[in-house]
Order: sequence, then C-alpha cells, then structure tokens
Amino acid sequence: MASSPLAPEISLNPLPQADGSCQYTCPTSRTTILTSVNGPLEVRPKDELPSHATIEVIVKPGIGVAGVRETRLSSLIHSTLQSLILTNHHPRTLIQIVAQIVQAEDHTSLPLLLTPLLNCTILSLLIAGIPMRTVGWSVHLAVVQGAKGIKGVEGQVFKLEGGGDDGMETEESEEVVVRNPNSEILSRAKSSHTLTFSKEGDILLIESLECSQGSGGESADGQGWDISDFLKLAEEGKRICCEEGVEIIREALADRKVF
Repeated sequence: MASSPLAPEISLNPLPQADGSCQYTCPTSRTTILTSVNGPLEVRPKDELPSHATIEVIVKPGIGVAGVRETRLSSLIHSTLQSLILTNHHPRTLIQIVAQIVQAEDHTSLPLLLTPLLNCTILSLLIAGIPMRTVGWSVHLAVVQGAKGIKGVEGQVFKLEGGGDDGMETEESEEVVVRNPNSEILSRAKSSHTLTFSKEGDILLIESLECSQGSGGESADGQGWDISDFLKLAEEGKRICCEEGVEIIREALADRKVF
C-alpha cells in the first residue's frame, strides 16, 4: 500500500504461518522492517503473570548479531505496547513479537529504526487480533538548520514556525523540520525526535536526541532546544499520528474489517 509520497509501503501477512505479520518500508529512508506476532501462547512458568499476558519483544538486526542497540529498541517497543495491549484479557499467556530489520541505510541508527519498528509492530498486532485499548502511530521528526541541499523529501519539510506549512523555500538560517528523514538528513540535524501518539492524542513515547552536525543522531550534550519550539514540533507530530497515521492504518486494513 502506497497511496501518496508520504505513505509507507505496507504488505500484510507476508508470513502466513504467523498469527499476524507485516512488512513496512519507510518512504524516505527506505528502512524495511518485517514483524510477526504470535499469541496468546503457552508461557514459560518463570515468566507467567497471574492476571496479565506476558509481552515478549525480540528485535533481530539486519547485520551481525543482536547487541545493546537491539535490546534498547526491544525495551522501547515493549514499554510503548504495554500501554496499548489489553494484557488482562489473556492472563498466564505469552504474546510474542519478533521484528527483523530487513534493510536500512544505517543499521546503527536508533532514530532511523524506531519509528518503522513501532508502526510495523502495531499493524501486525491488529492483523493478529490481539486485543488493544487503542491504536497508535509513530513519526520521526528531525530539526535541520535550513532546507538548502535537502533532496528526495518533497512534501516532508515544513517550517517550525509555520505550524506544518510545507515547502522547500526557506532561508538557510531558518530551522525546518523534516518528517521521517533519511541518514543524510539526520547527519545534518540539530535534534531528532521520535513521537508516538494514540489515535485519541495521548502521548505513548517521546524519544529525543540532541545532535551535533555530522553525528547521525548520537547524543551531544549542550546543544539543547527551545521548549516552545519543541511544543510546536510535538503538536505537529500529534497531528501527523492522529490524522495521517490513523488514515494509513484504515487504508491498509480496509478489506480486513479489524479497525
């Protein structure tokens, strides 16, 4: 499914043996994620919870073996899903989520991977019929000093002061926000923000990094950002998730009548 330049490419149930699965490709960075969901399953006695289901999230890297980065991604996904899944509907069981990074411009960049992983996982949960309190959507926003030289992201750039006014024409000194940036744009970013909201507008996750030029999303102390600018950025992220994100889910699942 790819109805517009802003929409990801989504393939549902590419793994027919799983209860629910999805392949998701970001339209700008081309990061591709494959997720599967199985459950409720029998849980190991040591992991059994008397009144709730146990959620297990496994992130597999595209290159090499899993390490600290994959553990961190698993933890962020787990904490986000904990507020979405109605675990009390299936106590003493296991809901297993496996996410495979199929393709990425930068396999070491947590900001570039987190949003596709979250969105792909949420779609797989809906396909699997896992009971959820609500649905959520994630967007990655990077704040860049000027839009000069930014290529391949038409319709993804807006001025921070403009409240979402799209356009590539801006002074080089002005800050612009790029939606779902690729690795080249992220390397120029002043800050990187992964925002996840429920369809009702509740905050599910905020993962922000201060970036120095060329750091590619690594933390850099002392950079900082203005709180009023961050609130404007968060408001735009909320609009994207609650309006465009929900519409993407509806279109992807239109024939399945699960949302």
